[in-house]
Amino acid sequence: MVNTSRIVQVVHAHAEGEVGDVVVAGVGPIPGSSVWEQSRFIASDDSLRQFLLNEPRGGVFRHCNLLVPPVSPNADMGFIIMEPEDTPPMSGSNTICVATVLLETGIVPMREPVTDLVLEAPGGLVQVRAQCLGGKVTSVTLQN
Repeated sequence: MVNTSRIVQVVHAHAEGEVGDVVVAGVGPIPGSSVWEQSRFIASDDSLRQFLLNEPRGGVFRHCNLLVPPVSPNADMGFIIMEPEDTPPMSGSNTICVATVLLETGIVPMREPVTDLVLEAPGGLVQVRAQCLGGKVTSVTLQN
């Protein structure tokens, strides 16, 4: 079972209306030597995904992403994607949500007008470019 504190901190986010909330704190270390292995643990255990994505907190319309320390020295942050039915290796809309939350909360420093970062998804590294203005992310492009 995934180790969680009594409080799981989630920042609500969306990409053009597709919900991709981001867990920023409250979940203990996930077993696995790679982000892929960690995502497979989340998938097989399934307690965290069920907790976050089922009623009363979630539903079929919602995705959630768990921030994890990156394994690759080239990555700024790792993340695990949880969707209503599974934990996929990559998702464009979820990557956009994660990048936006990282920058707008200051977890990763924002540099205006453009911030480049590398995210480590279960499927591998994703190059992200965020257009930023006034402390907000205005658009995100990605390449994986």
